[in-house]
Amino acid sequence: MNILYYIPAVLGILFIGVGVYNGWKMRCLIRHCSQPVKGTIKGFDVKTLKSGDMYFPVVAYNVNDTAYRSRYEIGDSEWNFEAGDIVDIRYNPNRPEEIYLDHNQSIFRQYASPFFIIIGGLLFIVAYYKWM
Repeated sequence: MNILYYIPAVLGILFIGVGVYNGWKMRCLIRHCSQPVKGTIKGFDVKTLKSGDMYFPVVAYNVNDTAYRSRYEIGDSEWNFEAGDIVDIRYNPNRPEEIYLDHNQSIFRQYASPFFIIIGGLLFIVAYYKWM
C-alpha cells in the first residue's frame, strides 16, 4: 500500500485532536469560572507570530477585598475594548487568578473546534474508504 494513502488519515486524526483540545480547553475554562465580577482592562500582552500579533488582555479585579491582576488565556488579533474599559468577567472560586472574559467572539472562534473535528472526521473517512 502506498504511503500517500496514510497522509489523509494522519491529517484527519490531527485535525480531530486540535478540535477536541481547543474545545475541551474552552469548556473547562467556562465551567470552572463561575463567579461574576467587574474588571478593568489594564492593557494587553502582545505575542508576535508569523501571521501577526496576538493580544492577551490583562484584567484587574477584586475578589473578597483582594486585588488580582490576571492575563486572559485566550488571545485574539483584535478586541472590541481597550485599556481602561470596565468589562464583565467570571473567575474560578477555587483559583481566583483564573478568569473567563465575557466577550463577543468572531464566527471563526466560535466554531473553530467543531470545524476542525468535522474536517478531521471527513479526512479520516475518505482515507478509510480509499484503503478498502
